[in-house]
Amino acid sequence: MSDPHYLREAEKYESPIPSREHILSFIQKNPKSKRQLFELLSIEDEQKKAFERRLRAMVRDKQLSCNKSGVYRPFSNRGLISGTVIANPKGFGFVSVDKGGKDLRLSSQQMKLVFHGDKVKVRLLNRKLDAEIVQVTQTVSTLVGRLHLNHNECYVVVDDRRIKHEIDIVELIDGCKDNQVVVVEVLTSPTLEKNASGKVSSIIGNFLDEGVEVDSAIHRHGIPANFGDKALDESKKLPKKVLAKDKKGRVDITNLELVTIDGEDSRDFDDAVYAAPSSNGWKLIVAIADVSHYVKEGSELDSESLERGNSVYFPHRVVPMLPEVISNGLCSLNPEVERLCLVCEMEIDSLGSLSEYKFYPAVMFSHARLTYTEVNEMLESKKSKLRKKYKKIENNIDYLYGLYQTLRISREKRGVMDFDRIESQILFDNQGKIENIVARKRNDAHRLIEECMLMANQAAAKYLQKENEDFLYRIHPKPTPEKVEVTRQFLNAIDLRLEGGLEPDSSDFAKLLKNAAGREDENIIKTVVLRTMKQATYTPNNEGHFGLAFEDYTHFTSPIRRYPDLLVHRAIKRALSKNHRDKSNRMVELGAHLSMTERRADDASRDVEQWLKCEYMRDKVGESFNGVISGVAGFGLFGGGRIYRLGDPIKVKVASVNLDDRKIEFIPV
Repeated sequence: MSDPHYLREAEKYESPIPSREHILSFIQKNPKSKRQLFELLSIEDEQKKAFERRLRAMVRDKQLSCNKSGVYRPFSNRGLISGTVIANPKGFGFVSVDKGGKDLRLSSQQMKLVFHGDKVKVRLLNRKLDAEIVQVTQTVSTLVGRLHLNHNECYVVVDDRRIKHEIDIVELIDGCKDNQVVVVEVLTSPTLEKNASGKVSSIIGNFLDEGVEVDSAIHRHGIPANFGDKALDESKKLPKKVLAKDKKGRVDITNLELVTIDGEDSRDFDDAVYAAPSSNGWKLIVAIADVSHYVKEGSELDSESLERGNSVYFPHRVVPMLPEVISNGLCSLNPEVERLCLVCEMEIDSLGSLSEYKFYPAVMFSHARLTYTEVNEMLESKKSKLRKKYKKIENNIDYLYGLYQTLRISREKRGVMDFDRIESQILFDNQGKIENIVARKRNDAHRLIEECMLMANQAAAKYLQKENEDFLYRIHPKPTPEKVEVTRQFLNAIDLRLEGGLEPDSSDFAKLLKNAAGREDENIIKTVVLRTMKQATYTPNNEGHFGLAFEDYTHFTSPIRRYPDLLVHRAIKRALSKNHRDKSNRMVELGAHLSMTERRADDASRDVEQWLKCEYMRDKVGESFNGVISGVAGFGLFGGGRIYRLGDPIKVKVASVNLDDRKIEFIPV
């Protein structure tokens, strides 16, 4: 069949290619791939590039569509793909497809039409997974940003760095002033020609006021911060102390010298510990607050704590998973009061292996509320005055330390990565302003408690697996070969080796970190290795925990601040009472939701911490500091011909601080 528009095309091109109409006639009934079209239309080699350009133009002009396999068909609004927009701070974005599979890509031009979080229908443009917006099915309802008011304009700059839009404000409320942080109700979506429009619905506070950034982050990340009336009513009806009727059927361990060990500023105490020598090694008792006794499945308290998923920790503030009367009162293992608990009693042999374990509900009594600093001082000195103060529980502390040393040996044999890194701690004055940012390193008291919790979590997973119960594992998949290769290239450049080929196991990474110990760039090496790792998640399918080198692992020890632990407590109680529940798809959904709430909390906390660090450095522009190169951004590092590597020490001067973008710019001195 000859092209009816050949003469028209011959006027335009020296070597005419088939017209758009002719191409459409070939694929009207049967879609064709590019290779099939080359053959059917007798496209010569010298015509192929021009023909490919025409196909792309026809897709752009909505005459054709092209699927993932590169098959062309006449354009239609059928076959659109639904998903959620994920924006990147650099301007481009992705669509997370509702049905699963690979994310689709949105250009920076397409991102002008949507906000991060919008629900959309898109059309796939090519095999590279580029897509275009066809319809915004649900736009985000509210956004947070800084209000700019002047004589001619009224607009908000959105606080989320992933959203590049300004929002034209068409309606204010009483009290609105320039430079306030406000919540905006979105009225219309942006277009290529116009900004989105909205109205101010509430005022969070003045920019730079104490606490405003935390309130902003809570709203920005969609963290539920206020409990509903029904949930609060349920919590008010709970007793203030352990009642006699609640002790029935429980083991009385009030005489056991259990202690809690936490940070100085902790107010909710999930776990208490006790250790003693046994014939084969050690007995370890980990008593965990019995939240499930008070927060009943299906109650309003339960549904609100599930929505939160976890407590969210900010410097200087906590958004709790449960109302404070529960988290800091009735369910907190406060000193010298009786509390209901779920106990994990373990036998650990002289090699640090878990040999026996059992679970039972109990009534306990915390004999001391200790801090990591206090315990570390007691461990470092037999003459510490604290030993006299805590004479009653002194033996327990020493036994816990003996057990910890055994568990450390087991940890090293197992090949567990040691990620003890120097982290920053923000210190505040009495007015809530940043006083200083200091380095914080964990001590043996931190590690002691961590090892005890790891053993209890492992025992819980093993027990529930044996009982075939419905619960969530805490899994940590192996890193991808691609990430391993990138890390290995960095390590080779600094004379370190990562063994194990494309799929190194945990022990290979552990050996590497051991070889890096004591180097000036040790903290950077740990950071790079951490970036190699995948994210840990919650799932009913056991895939093991790569980082901890455990085959079975779950979260059992923090039901006050993590909902997955509350699920595990309920599962243990079902197993103990032989009231088993069939496994269901609900756990898959719960795992996905709770993995999301954990990421949400981490993102919000990191956001606020970055902002506070920028605020602290605002008045230090022009000052010089010694530092270490911890990463290389896409735009590189400029320094007058010198060669810089990750981990190199460097002296820098603060060039600028941008609070909106949470960026501090340094220049080499």
